[in-house]
Amino acid sequence: MRVYGVLKDAESLMSDALYSTIKLMRVARSTAATQRRMLDSRLIQLRSLAGFPPPRSGWIKAIRGALGITSRQLGVRVGTTHQVIVRQEERETKGAVTLDSLDRTARAMGCRLVYALVPEAQYGSLEGILDHRARSLARTLATAVAHSMRLESQGVDATDTEAQVESLAQELKAKLDPRLWAK
Repeated sequence: MRVYGVLKDAESLMSDALYSTIKLMRVARSTAATQRRMLDSRLIQLRSLAGFPPPRSGWIKAIRGALGITSRQLGVRVGTTHQVIVRQEERETKGAVTLDSLDRTARAMGCRLVYALVPEAQYGSLEGILDHRARSLARTLATAVAHSMRLESQGVDATDTEAQVESLAQELKAKLDPRLWAK
């Protein structure tokens, strides 16, 4: 009897935890749309920088040269040696520099590291990325259904299919369906 009561309590706790998780997921989905809109409004300002490539020599070496700072001087300002600065410049051109070291070096030269993930131009915004993923998934799902229906001699009109794709895409996006990010 006592074991049954403990199991029942555990089941109740698990049920409560599951309910809370589902409730949080709903809240997270509803706030995700708001968060997306807020981020999109901020990212619009950075969009023009997305097409701005770094100098071939990397930002550290280019700015250091433009300011007339030697690698030895910069090493002293960062609190390291000039060899470390030279290796850091090499790592930067290979895309292997850490954000922390880049930030410390930038500050030592009177600069500030600006770091952001900006949506690709083809999408334009986070909203655009989700729209693209949702339409693509919806089209894949609708194509499979249309194929099954054709096999059963129940063809679907192209206009109806497109309307279904749009409707399904909106539903997938609203739910933030995990399949949106499956390979």
